[in-house]
Amino acid sequence: MTAPSRIVRQLLTPFFALLLLAPASSGLAEACRIGFDVGSSGIRMGPAKYPEKARIAIDYLGDVWPDHEINITVEPTIQAFRELPGRGGAPEGCLPVAGGYSAWRFALQKGDPAILVETLQKIHAQTGVPLFIIPQDIEGTHGHLAARQSLGEKLTTPFILDLGGGSVQIAGEQSGWGSDLGQKAWRKLFCEQVKKNKDPACSPNPVGDKAIEETLRLLQPRFEDAVKAVGTELNITAISAPVVKTLHPVLKYLADERQAIPSGGVDDRGFDRATLLDAIGLLQEMDDTGLNRLLNDPLTHPGQPVCDVKYLATLVTDMLLIHAIMENLEIQRMEVAFASITNVPGLIADPRAEAWRARYPCYLEKLLLLGVDAYKADPASCPLLPVPETGAPAR
Repeated sequence: MTAPSRIVRQLLTPFFALLLLAPASSGLAEACRIGFDVGSSGIRMGPAKYPEKARIAIDYLGDVWPDHEINITVEPTIQAFRELPGRGGAPEGCLPVAGGYSAWRFALQKGDPAILVETLQKIHAQTGVPLFIIPQDIEGTHGHLAARQSLGEKLTTPFILDLGGGSVQIAGEQSGWGSDLGQKAWRKLFCEQVKKNKDPACSPNPVGDKAIEETLRLLQPRFEDAVKAVGTELNITAISAPVVKTLHPVLKYLADERQAIPSGGVDDRGFDRATLLDAIGLLQEMDDTGLNRLLNDPLTHPGQPVCDVKYLATLVTDMLLIHAIMENLEIQRMEVAFASITNVPGLIADPRAEAWRARYPCYLEKLLLLGVDAYKADPASCPLLPVPETGAPAR
């Protein structure tokens, strides 16, 4: 018997135990579905339609980076799956589904897939929640749906850019691309590859006068797949806080109030690539103290700081990453519109999640064989197993 077959045989026992304990079918269960967005820094729970109902902070990247395993966060995940539905006011009996994103992909691709499958088995057996490892391009299209729900007519471009802690996505309604170049992950990579510093507390500032060319050299191969997936010269809107609430206000401050860079390339709705390049040139030789003095001097900018001190360490590396994206994809201008989105609406609307729910042991077997692309496999290739009509986690 192969190793995958042994693991799947072990998976079937708790799976059928859940079936035997499940209550009878109810109309409520058919109508009520909830999802869990298990991101790099926590879990957000919600219904099929926006908005999110409850969240909890869990540092998955801090867990997975040292040993490439999801281990110390397993029990908090189980507890969260049990508690968040009640905290968010979900009725009893809602059918749950969960998506695992950057940290979970990292554990699958860099760690031992068999260990991760055993972890997913444990979570499912103790909560009834099937957790799927979502490919990055699909994460992007899920995010695009949530952004459209959140922003409505404020979203005026066909593509969005979503910069998270562990990954970055560019997505349209039908196509998308993603990479493990999130804000925290890129800072770590920049420190290791450019600063030659593997200390987790490394500050990349000052990034140095070679930072732009070093960034383009490091990242250009990754963007070849992006060009193939979504093309070039995109009309795109950045929707996440690092760009909308930090990078963009800094550009406006430097151009409009300090007049330290040309003012024509940034306005209330977005910024162009040349202005971003000017800002990097201005800031590249400053350490954290120098950046704080320039951006948050109470004499020149009383009141609310332009850039919160806790974001200074990643401000310039964020600029370098966004510039590299714009350079490689030939994006001249980026719009901005903040949307505090989750992947829940897209996950619940995705027929693959529902199809794999009824075949979860087989999905886990395919995860061992196909890696992250298991979610894209044809669920009909697996035997259909009966599933409980009411799958809400025990509280």
